[in-house]
Amino acid sequence: MAFFVRDCVRCGVRRIQHQVIGQAHIRDINWEVVGTCPDCRAASIYNFQLRAAGQQPMSFTNGNIEGPNSTLSAQSVRIATVPVELSVHIPDRIAGLFREANECRQMTWYEAAGSMYRKTLDVATKHIFTHDPRLSDKKPANALRSRIKAMGEMGILDHDIVELADIVALDGNDAVHDEDPYTKEEAEALEDLTFDLLDRLFVRPAKIAAVKAKQIASGQRPAE
Repeated sequence: MAFFVRDCVRCGVRRIQHQVIGQAHIRDINWEVVGTCPDCRAASIYNFQLRAAGQQPMSFTNGNIEGPNSTLSAQSVRIATVPVELSVHIPDRIAGLFREANECRQMTWYEAAGSMYRKTLDVATKHIFTHDPRLSDKKPANALRSRIKAMGEMGILDHDIVELADIVALDGNDAVHDEDPYTKEEAEALEDLTFDLLDRLFVRPAKIAAVKAKQIASGQRPAE
């Protein structure tokens, strides 16, 4: 059975033996090989070179395709990520940061994802400072957690949002500063929390404002 050993880019398992299940001839001695991870059963693609023309990767039926007469790329061929759907009510810059974090998470770059979710929150809170008229004469604190706390004390953010934002900020700090690897499970949890936070900060208020405006226009609610 032909195989190669690489970290699985689909589930994150380290140094696992992939079974070669397919090949495509690109040109000359250059190929692409497809291998499946036995842990998640998903496939990944790598560039492969043989030293001599006329050979095929799957001719290595009894062992590792990587050896003195062949070369397997260190990195897999990038497979396009699935775009995440976000509300139009989330500002473009903040939505772009979240999408970048989500793509990093899909590519199993968990520490990069964690740091990007933290940056998403950082920029989101600064955006509120520059757009909320109640903060027109205020300057945001440089430290993210201090900024979040101050926004709660000023009544800009409700207590439950302050608590959630502080959890996101602290976990994002772990991705940036902790020496231990940031894991798949941590990145997925932080993504869910950040998504919920963006919904509370931007999506729900916009929907509530739209319903109120409709009620005011129809005379069901007095103008504020």
